[in-house]
Amino acid sequence: MTVLVGRQTVSQFTEILHRVKLAGLLTKQPKFYVVRLAVISAIASGLWVAGGFLGQLMNKHWAWIFGAFVIVGLLGVMAAQYGFIAHEAAHRQIFRSNKANDWAGLILANLFAGLSYGFWLRKHNKHHQKPNQIGEDPDIAIRVLAFTPEARNEKKGVERWFTNRQGYLFPLLLLFTGFDLLLDSLASLKRKDRKIGTRTLEFALMIVRQAAPYVILTLMFGWAWAIALWVFMMLMFGFFMGAAFAPNHKGMPLVPKDSKIDFFQRQVLTSRNIRGSWFTDNLMGGLNYQVEHHLFPSMARPNLAKAHKIVIEYCRENAIPLVEMNLLSSYMVVMRYLNDVGLSKNSDPFVCPMVAQLRPRN
Repeated sequence: MTVLVGRQTVSQFTEILHRVKLAGLLTKQPKFYVVRLAVISAIASGLWVAGGFLGQLMNKHWAWIFGAFVIVGLLGVMAAQYGFIAHEAAHRQIFRSNKANDWAGLILANLFAGLSYGFWLRKHNKHHQKPNQIGEDPDIAIRVLAFTPEARNEKKGVERWFTNRQGYLFPLLLLFTGFDLLLDSLASLKRKDRKIGTRTLEFALMIVRQAAPYVILTLMFGWAWAIALWVFMMLMFGFFMGAAFAPNHKGMPLVPKDSKIDFFQRQVLTSRNIRGSWFTDNLMGGLNYQVEHHLFPSMARPNLAKAHKIVIEYCRENAIPLVEMNLLSSYMVVMRYLNDVGLSKNSDPFVCPMVAQLRPRN
């Protein structure tokens, strides 16, 4: 499925936006987020309390050591959940006030997820403007991955060896997403295009977020175990964040650098929805409705499932392909696509792998 400029698409987004507005799906739902934050915070607090009890038993049995790693792993997952809500604040999904959304996003991202809100806002906005467009979307300009044969050919030495196996190594790479985001966040604070006060506040909150868990873990388990547990927490945080965002666009058609595509087709044809249940919705922070999220980025998470029905119906009426699959299948497609590029099996990066599978082979 090559991404091309469609016909009669100028009014497509206007038409579907009208349907969504009539259904009342653009209203804010702050109560949902307040309740969700309360639940996440209660779970995180309970995990810290449980960790305190385990700290008293750490030297008595290996099972307690295993339990400690389970607890900090779950704390990493909770940090990712805070990150999801910060992402939604950045999209103005929570409050009507932009200022309120920005303050919520800054506190949640920096103090609870340990990432720079300003860095995320700048990077993610670029992605939403031109998803999967070569030279424009930062999400396909990842240092250690190649999404096109041209990018693969630029790799040398160890990087080339990794690229040739990037699909197989992709799950392992996700583990280090947290460290990568942390380093990029710190580097972004050096940019002088933002107020020094805001950058200083972000830096202070991030330091508190990264240092406080280590100090608490040191008091519970000693400095050596604290290092191991803190690193494991970061690995689980990174894996969970990366695993939630990875299936949304990777392996979908890429847009040539100079192509002009209308908003509706750009968002639908480069995004992938993930089928699932209530569990999937919560696991992925609503990112499983990626098509709807890209069409209506300020839409509150509880409304995405309802909007999905409208989008599906509209796409069927207008013969517009919309890709949707279960979570495991999406990861298989991503890994296969990365391997195809890494091994030069796919000569056309603008072809959708799902469609390519259905083509008859000679």
